[in-house]
Amino acid sequence: MDIKLFFSGILYSLKNILIPQAPAAGLEFKDAAVRLIKFSSRGGPALGWKNNLPAQAENFDKAAVMLEPGIIDNGKIKDRDKLLSALRKLRDQIDSKEKIPVIAIIPSVNVYTKSFSTPILDQKSLEEAALLNLKSISPIDFSKGYSDWQEVGFKERDGKIDVLGAFADSAVVDGYADVLRETGFAPVAVEFSALAIARMIKESGTGIDLEKPQVVVNIASDGIDFMVIRGGDLHFDYFVPWKLIQEEGKIERAILFEDFKDTVVREVKKVSNFYGSHWGGKIENLILISQALNAEISDLIQKNFQFKVIDLRFDKYADLQASWFAVLGSALRGLMPRHSDILISLMAVGTEKLSLQSEIIIFAKTWRNIIVTILVFLAVLFISVDSFLAHVSVDLADQSQKVAQVSGGGEIAVLQQQVRLFNQLVEKVSLANQQKSDLTSFLAEFNKALNGKLKLTRISVDANQSNVTVLGEAGDESAAIDFKNDLEAGGFKNVLLPFSNLVAKAGGGVTFSITFNLLK
Repeated sequence: MDIKLFFSGILYSLKNILIPQAPAAGLEFKDAAVRLIKFSSRGGPALGWKNNLPAQAENFDKAAVMLEPGIIDNGKIKDRDKLLSALRKLRDQIDSKEKIPVIAIIPSVNVYTKSFSTPILDQKSLEEAALLNLKSISPIDFSKGYSDWQEVGFKERDGKIDVLGAFADSAVVDGYADVLRETGFAPVAVEFSALAIARMIKESGTGIDLEKPQVVVNIASDGIDFMVIRGGDLHFDYFVPWKLIQEEGKIERAILFEDFKDTVVREVKKVSNFYGSHWGGKIENLILISQALNAEISDLIQKNFQFKVIDLRFDKYADLQASWFAVLGSALRGLMPRHSDILISLMAVGTEKLSLQSEIIIFAKTWRNIIVTILVFLAVLFISVDSFLAHVSVDLADQSQKVAQVSGGGEIAVLQQQVRLFNQLVEKVSLANQQKSDLTSFLAEFNKALNGKLKLTRISVDANQSNVTVLGEAGDESAAIDFKNDLEAGGFKNVLLPFSNLVAKAGGGVTFSITFNLLK
């Protein structure tokens, strides 16, 4: 048994007890639909991972709402009210009264990606280097967009760190995040479909050698996504929306199959050439994801290229349609402990920081409920005990009354009166003892302040032993004043030495009179 993994699992379980969290669902926005997948439980470091895939990633709920044309157009929200209505319908399909945390996928047309490399650096230096690179390659004004990065590639093998950067317009991302929050969802990360699909291929794809580079062609409802995956990680992503193909084909609201084939061949050639120039070598495999015309598209690619075409399938999700692959990939990310989620998230706040804020809120709410429950229980307990003791007191009083009425009851009554009198005397003695002054403490502090510098002629204490008057002689006024200050420093209260009480002597020196309160 891996001891480290064992204790990590225990710590993770304890954290889930103290800060319970539901897994984040995957939610994807497309021009034609909004889809959601939610697993029933969260994964953990000692709960059975396979290629980082939690053993819980089997049972899930899914929901979808089809969108009317024009609600989302070319990746942008055009009819916000109708999108809110669609999200509320989607929300109603999920049995949850709380806010649902989600990993949101925004349309790929809004996202730009680019990879770069750095030398092997420590974490802090790597973060600084990545930020500098992101600023230099950003396709938009860096202050008006969201960007993030994640490590990819073979660090040990290549002697460098490959990094994938991603960018999106902040106004577009905020638009999607706002409609989610208004409809009972809590976005904890924002990503894009290529990232989610690469995760699915790495964690659950069948018949795929992750050691070899792969071209992935995803033909979706809003366009064609061309990707390059190396070592199971996404290194390149290029999206071609259908609107662009329509414009090239000069056909209004229709795409000829010939135009579609030309686009696929042209773009696959671009991706292949880019791979050869950027990384060297050639790619042997092409993974095809399509909701229709799989055979025709596979034949087209094999006629024009020497790729081995793989029709993507998953070992645990054989019945899942291709339109759900990306949203399932995001739902898998939602099973990760959020504090360890360092993957790309195109939001104003990073996933780790957002996770910390969320955990603090959940922690506060959870323990607020626990404390309220405990206080209510204690209140009920105190009321019950008080009622019981009152009942016992009444019973004892009745029994005493009955005893007094039987033979010898008068003698018992006299004894009870004597006991009450004795208890009263004990209370008075205790009170007198509490109110007495600690003369030992007074003398110690007083002698410390005196320090043999002055000559005392008289000390008087009032009847209550609270006020003290000291008469004495000093070499000069400064010595008397120093004595007053030492008394105050020793903790005596209300130390008074009026100037009128300082009287010069004929032979030199002064007499003084100081009043103060005893130490408490």
